[in-house]
Amino acid sequence: MNETRTLGVIDYYAGQDRYGISIPLLVGFITRVLFITVFFDWNGVASTSDDRLYVSIAKSLLSTGQLSTHHFPVGYPLFVAFVLKVSGGSLAAIRIAQIAISLSTVVTVSKISRMLYGRHAGLIAAWITALYPPLIFISGRIMSETLYIWVLFLSISHFLIADRVSAMRYRLTASALFGIASLVRSNLIPMYPLIPLWLFMRPGATLRSRATSIAVFAAIGGFVLMLPGVYFKFTQGEFIAFATNSGQTFYGANNQLADGGWVQTLDHPELLESISKDVRDSATEFNRAQFRLGINWIRENPKSFLQLLPLKFANAWLPGFQKSETVSKSRLATIVFALSWGVIVVGGIIGRFINPPSQRDGILIEVLVTYTLMSLVFYGNPRIGLFCSPVLIIYISSMFGALGLTGRRVDTVK
Repeated sequence: MNETRTLGVIDYYAGQDRYGISIPLLVGFITRVLFITVFFDWNGVASTSDDRLYVSIAKSLLSTGQLSTHHFPVGYPLFVAFVLKVSGGSLAAIRIAQIAISLSTVVTVSKISRMLYGRHAGLIAAWITALYPPLIFISGRIMSETLYIWVLFLSISHFLIADRVSAMRYRLTASALFGIASLVRSNLIPMYPLIPLWLFMRPGATLRSRATSIAVFAAIGGFVLMLPGVYFKFTQGEFIAFATNSGQTFYGANNQLADGGWVQTLDHPELLESISKDVRDSATEFNRAQFRLGINWIRENPKSFLQLLPLKFANAWLPGFQKSETVSKSRLATIVFALSWGVIVVGGIIGRFINPPSQRDGILIEVLVTYTLMSLVFYGNPRIGLFCSPVLIIYISSMFGALGLTGRRVDTVK
C-alpha cells in the first residue's frame, strides 16, 4: 500500500514528535532569537524603511480608530496594531510574534510536504525551512513577508486536505485563508483564477463537487477580498479595493530609466512631470496616473519593454543581479542569500524532475507561475524568491524522500 495514503488526515495532524519535527523547531527558534539579538534591536525599528511605515500606520490606527492610509494592503498593519495593543506598544512583541509565525511556517511546510511526498520528506522540509537564511532574516524585520508566507501556505495545506477528504469546512477555511493572505500581500491576486482551475482538475471528483468547490472559493475569497474596499468606502467615501502603492511599483518598473529592477519614481521628478499637483494630492488618482504612465510607456516602447523582460526575470531569480535595488548593503549577506537561494533552486529543479507533476501538487506550481508573472509585469525582486522558497523546499524534500536518503522510498500520491 502506498505509504503516503496510509498516513491519512488524522495521522497528518497527530504525532508530529514521532517524526522529529520538534528538534528542527527548537533549532529554528534558537537561530531566530540569536539572529535578531545580534543584528536587530528588539525594541527598535530602522529610521528609513517600510518597517517604520508599518509601525506608524498601526500606531495611528490605535490612536484614531481608523486606518490613516491605503498605501499598503491592510492585513499587516492590522496585525501590527493588534500586537502593539495587547503588548502595550512593544516592538519586541512584534518580533516575538513573528518568530512564532515563522516556526508555524516550518510546521505548515512540513505538513504539505508530508501529505504530498511522505513523512520523511516532511522531516527534511522542516529542517530546511527552519534553517533557510532568508526566512530567518525576514522574521526579524517588521515586514509583511513572514505573516504572508505562513497564511498563504496554511491556505494551501487546507486546500490539499479538502482535496483528500471532501469536507466543506476545509474548503471554507482554505478559501478564507487565501483571501486573508491577499489582504497581507495584494500581489497574490493574479493567483485567484488559477485556484478554480486546480479545483476543476481534481481527479475522480464529480462535476457537481468541482463546481461546488469553485463556487465556495469564489464566494468566500471574493468576500474577504472586498472587505478593505467596503471599509474605505464607509470611512473615506471611496471604494479602494487595492493598495495605492501598486501604480508606483508598476511605473517604477516600466519607464525609460528601468533596468529590470525598480526605480523610486519620487526621486525622479522628470518621470512625474506630466502629473498635475491636484492629481498628486489624491492617493488613488496618483496611483492610477502612474499606472497609466507605465502602460503608455510600454505601448510607446514595446521593444524596450521586451528587452526588460529577461532582466526582470533574472532580478527575481538570481539574487544580487539587480542594479537599481540591491539585495543588501552587506556583501556577506548578499553572498549568503545568493548561495542559499541557489541551493534550493537547483535542489527544487532536481526534485521536480524526480517527482513529475501531479494534480495535487499543481497548486504549488501555481505559486511559481503567479510570481513569475508578477516579476515580468512589475519587476524582479528578491521577495519573489522568498515567496516561492517554500515550494522549492517542498520539492527538495520530495527528492530526498524519493531517493530514500531518509528511510525507505516514498511514492508520490498521483
